Formats: sequence, structure tokens, C-alpha cells
Amino acid sequence: MLGARLISRTVDTGAVRQAVLDNEGRIKELPAAQWLRFPWEEVRMFMHEYPVYVLPTMELLDALEDLTKGLRTIEIGAGSGSIGRHLGIKMTDSYLQQDNEQVKVFYQLTGQPVIHYPSDVIKADALTAYRRFKPECILGCYVTHRWREGMQTGNMYGVDFERLLPLVERLILVGNKHAHGENPIMVLHHKEIDLHGTLITRSEDRASDRIFVWDSPV
Repeated sequence: MLGARLISRTVDTGAVRQAVLDNEGRIKELPAAQWLRFPWEEVRMFMHEYPVYVLPTMELLDALEDLTKGLRTIEIGAGSGSIGRHLGIKMTDSYLQQDNEQVKVFYQLTGQPVIHYPSDVIKADALTAYRRFKPECILGCYVTHRWREGMQTGNMYGVDFERLLPLVERLILVGNKHAHGENPIMVLHHKEIDLHGTLITRSEDRASDRIFVWDSPV
């Protein structure tokens, strides 16, 4: 969620939009440096307005292409499709922000725009998407985990990563060490990839942005 401090201020994102959106209003694949030439407050407000949680920087897309090479891959929680579309993979989402009245009211009350899902993002929750497409690799970008008692993060509609992980050869989560630190599978062996500032998420703590990768035991 975007902090109240940022939402409460008027930030003009016109220059960002002109530079990063194509003729169809979709986010372009750009080097991180093209984003970071704008004030961070403008970039983060753009991500709030669009709405998107991870930007398709060239550096991130290159890393994801390497990690998914040779693996049949789908994206879950794809939202507006800004990542999966550039990777050329199937994009899926539960359409929660469109179909769930409780969620829509929550977003309205907190002043957050909801996603308008494009036609190339297939309506399916994570487990349904797996059963339908039988991927070898699943990618999620800033996907929320399912809340469990005692957690400070996650929500009741989040992805059950504990059920999902054993089904695939590789699971990739693009996220943040703080926002996703309570994801139950974080206690399992995995690797973390630091793109040193070229991974851009909506997190306030950009130094903790990471790509997390779990591989099935050989």
C-alpha cells in the first residue's frame, strides 16, 4: 500500500506518463536510469495511479529472462500485465480488485485506484492457473502471500505459496525483504538476487527490493 503521506500530497506525474507510456497507454520497457531521472516521489505516485507495483526495467526483464530460460513459465497476480507482456509469457490474475466487493470498497476507502485488467491477462487464481497451464516455472511480482495467524503482513485472499511451491520446478517472486519477509516459504532454501537499484517497486525501502528464487530439490 502507498503511504498516507504520499497520497495526501499533490504530485504531478504528467512528465513521467509522457516518457514511459506507449500509444496504447502501456508501460514501456526502459532502462532503470530512465525512471530514476525523475524525482522518486513522482515515480512512486505514478505507480500508485497506474496502478502497478513493479516496473518493467530492462535490467529486471533481462534477469527474469535468464531465470525462466528453457522453462515453461506463467505469471500469477499479473495485474495490468506490465511484466509478463514484455517477457512474452502467459499472464494470469484472480481479478480480485474487479470482482470482490469487499476489496473494491477497501481500495476506495483508502484512496487507491483498482486495476482495470486487460484482455490478455487471463482470469484465474494461482492454483487454477497452475492446473490449467501446468507450468514448470511460476513468476509472481509483488504478489501477496496468504495471511496466517500471528503475521503482520499478507491477507486472507493472498496466494498459498506453500501449496504452490511443490508443484513447480522453479518459483520466482519479485518483491521486497520487508513486504514479503513473512511469506511462509521464506524459511525454505532459496536465493536472493539484488539488482542494485535497477529493480524498482513501490516499496519505501528500495534497498530491500529483491528477486527471490526457489528451486525444487534435484
